[in-house]
Amino acid sequence: MIKKAILTTALLCGFYTSAQTEIYAEDFQPTFPVTYTVVDNDGLTPNAAVSEYTAAWIFITDPFDTSNTNIVASSTSYFEPTGQADRWLITPAITLGAFGNSASWKAQSHDPSFPDGYYVLVSGTDMQLSSFTDTLAYVYGEVSDSLHLNEANISDLGFDNQTIHLAFVNRTVDGFKLYLDDIRVTKDDPAALTEHKDVQASIYPNPTSDFITIKGLQSIQNIQLVSLDGKVLIESTASKIDITHLDAGNYICLIQGDNTISQVSIVKL
Repeated sequence: MIKKAILTTALLCGFYTSAQTEIYAEDFQPTFPVTYTVVDNDGLTPNAAVSEYTAAWIFITDPFDTSNTNIVASSTSYFEPTGQADRWLITPAITLGAFGNSASWKAQSHDPSFPDGYYVLVSGTDMQLSSFTDTLAYVYGEVSDSLHLNEANISDLGFDNQTIHLAFVNRTVDGFKLYLDDIRVTKDDPAALTEHKDVQASIYPNPTSDFITIKGLQSIQNIQLVSLDGKVLIESTASKIDITHLDAGNYICLIQGDNTISQVSIVKL
């Protein structure tokens, strides 16, 4: 799975390192979180070798943890007779930020010869299975050497400023065991950043009624023009941007370039 780059925000008129705020976290310690919903949507019978799976997802001690203290969520796709798993683990409601929302989680297949794959789905309404219409990630066969960190950009799906549920769905045919841990959701935080040293960039004219031009950077990786509530209105890599179609008012220009990120306030006349 490809991790997508996120353009993060900064304070006005300067260059800063990015910062994120954690808005949701679950590490399954020390017991099963009662706020989670588990759904067995396949109705299949686990093979006798995995008879401990009395529910679609169970919470067990990580068999690869030498300290014997880490708890993980786990599902199986090893059935008798063979069939395709459809086993859901659904988070409680998670309220996202205005922009820069991303999710991360750790996962591992038990047996490299029979790896498990899974979907991470998003619902913007409720926990009904039919409401999970957006796919955040699909892992064909999770790695087996360790709990592997996965990351995905929720904002790319258009769920900013919404309350969502995430669903981890094992849909493997004849795998073995899948482990899941450390589910986290973060948002970009414009108030907790560290300033870089003097990198000269400017936007002119400002105020303006038609175009803005970015100067002072050797390269521009990305530019986003956003409203004050965080909605992305324009995204470009060009140094000159047409804003004639925007309403008069105040906006924020986020600029990524020269290994820096800046945020500059502009006024549309």
